[in-house]
Parts: sequence; C-alpha cells; structure tokens
Amino acid sequence: MEVLLGHIADWFTSRLDYFAVFAAADSRLEGWFKAELLVLFDNLKRQGVIEAYDRELNIQSPADGKRNQVDFSVQIGEEQHLCELKALCISQAAGTPRNLHFYFRDDGVGIIKDLRKLDALRHKNSWLLAFVYPEPALADWLQVTSNLPVEFRHWQPVTSPQSPARAFFVSLWRSNRAA
Repeated sequence: MEVLLGHIADWFTSRLDYFAVFAAADSRLEGWFKAELLVLFDNLKRQGVIEAYDRELNIQSPADGKRNQVDFSVQIGEEQHLCELKALCISQAAGTPRNLHFYFRDDGVGIIKDLRKLDALRHKNSWLLAFVYPEPALADWLQVTSNLPVEFRHWQPVTSPQSPARAFFVSLWRSNRAA
C-alpha cells in the first residue's frame, strides 16, 4: 500500500474544494472516500499499477472463525493487501466533540475497532487508511498516536502530518507484528 500513497495523495489533492466543504459542514463522509478510491483503484488497475482490487471483502478470522468485512483488498504484485478506511473530520465547525482524540477512543466505533478487526484477521499485509481533515498539528498527532492502548502499539503510522494549514492528511498505518 505504501507504493500507492503518491497516487492516493494526488487523487485527493485534486479535490481540495470537497475537503473545505466537508470540514465547514463538520461531516464524516466515509462513503465518499470509498467511492473515490473505487475509481482510483480502477484507474490504477487499468494502468497496471495494481493487479486487482475488491471492496467489502468478507474474510474469515483464523482467531474465532467469524467473518469480517474489510473495506478493500488490493492485489499489488503477488501480495494481497487488506485495508480498512476511516474518515476523520476534526474541524469541529458545528461544535461537535469530534477532535482527533475522539477517533482514538476504545469505544467500538473509531480507529481502535478497525485495528482490532485487522489484528483478528492475522493477515501479513494489513493497513489502516485514514483521511483526516483538516490536517492536524504534528504535536497533536504524536500525542494521540503515542497513547494507543498497549495491545495496539505494534500499529505504527507510516505518514505524519506536515502542516496543519493543509486541507487534509492521508494517514497510512501498518502493523509491525508478524502475521
């Protein structure tokens, strides 16, 4: 998935006006991100950058036998990559409590839920792709990511915020624990 970061960033950079509207409306629109990624992945498949992709793939967990739905499966070369997607609107323009810390709570709703799901699948290439808008300050980002519950400390962000003045931040996470 790391090889796709440039493509993903370029794709969404061409849609900056959307981020401004989403942030002003204080809206989490994960479905829009999924739809945009479907179009991007289809383009990348036609260009030969990826071999295949699938959305909302059901995968059986080796831990408990339960089926888990993963937002995307992307075939890059010979390897399958599982990817969960999150949209994190932290603008608080409408006075919502959804700041950066809101999404990192262990309440069965945010990022922790997706990390738990990916861990249960025990797949070699598991990723969390989060679109954070507007981009958070680096100090805030480092604080929330360093305070993950102990059981998820093996998950590390591959990217870091650069400037809180930007409209969005593409956060890619990978587990450094062997599958």
